[in-house]
Amino acid sequence: MAPDKDDKKSKKVYSKKITYLRRLIVGSVAASCLIPLCICIILAIRYDRLRSEYEQSRADLEWYRNRFGTEREILGSDGTEVAETEQTKQIDSQPQIDEPGAEENIQYDIDGSEVATDVDEDADDTANVENIEGTRYVYLTFDDGPSSSTDDILDVLKEYDVKATFFVCGKPDSRYTDLYKRIVDEGHTLGMHSYSHKYNVIYESTESFKDDLDKLRRFLNETTGTWSKYYRFPGGSSNTVSKADMKELVQCLNDEGITFFDWNVAGGDATGGATKATIYNNVVNNVPRFKHSIVLLHDSADKMSTVEALPEIIEAIQAMDDTVIVPITDDTLPVQHIKY
Repeated sequence: MAPDKDDKKSKKVYSKKITYLRRLIVGSVAASCLIPLCICIILAIRYDRLRSEYEQSRADLEWYRNRFGTEREILGSDGTEVAETEQTKQIDSQPQIDEPGAEENIQYDIDGSEVATDVDEDADDTANVENIEGTRYVYLTFDDGPSSSTDDILDVLKEYDVKATFFVCGKPDSRYTDLYKRIVDEGHTLGMHSYSHKYNVIYESTESFKDDLDKLRRFLNETTGTWSKYYRFPGGSSNTVSKADMKELVQCLNDEGITFFDWNVAGGDATGGATKATIYNNVVNNVPRFKHSIVLLHDSADKMSTVEALPEIIEAIQAMDDTVIVPITDDTLPVQHIKY
């Protein structure tokens, strides 16, 4: 009887081992199938995300090329056609001003040369909220957005608890709707930079300018619930490509209760090729020259150097004595290249 019992025990142990091995084999096979499947799912999700980001960046670049590319042409002040990229390069690359406090009422021709203007030296701005003695005010402004870079710019601003001003264009694509809203919802100032940014359309006549302005203003209100009160002329108010009298265009803005803002510090990122170091130096070295520094930067898909330079620019400005970074408001003293 004892041998039979031992034999039964052996068979039982053997059966358990077989069952265990079977389960192990089945589990291994299942795992070998599930792991690659999971990896494939993860890769598919990442691929889809990257493809979406790529398509958005490509759309941004296409939009930018359509409005600023070498194939686009605009009408010069004499009625002849000139390359838009050259015009914007010259307009947005104004020379630096060496004299501190001389940022107000300076006019620049399209070639960057300074044009004499009448300056009201007796203007009293002492009652202005943003005119505290000894305090330097810096306004970071971003033109041409929104774009695939806008979220990154907003993330940096949020990280440093900084408010800025975005002079945006009209982009009805649904991908940009949330970006317009995020700008407003996070407390930044929403400014206008024309709906189309097509110089030969906007500056064709006073009526063309009014139509573009009205279209953008209504579009922004429908998108964000905000009526924007601030404007930046494409190319600046001192551009010489406008066929319409710039003073008439300024009057159009005044009639709508809109203030226009130019800049006195340029990051130099208007054209391609600007490096992170170049943009940083252009901003940080020139901000101390003025009590009110309105900094021109750009928000577009091909301006990643601007995004990369932004954290260090903010840190450098915040480290300056008696200096604050603020958004444009009704209390901001406007920097304007032309005297109206």
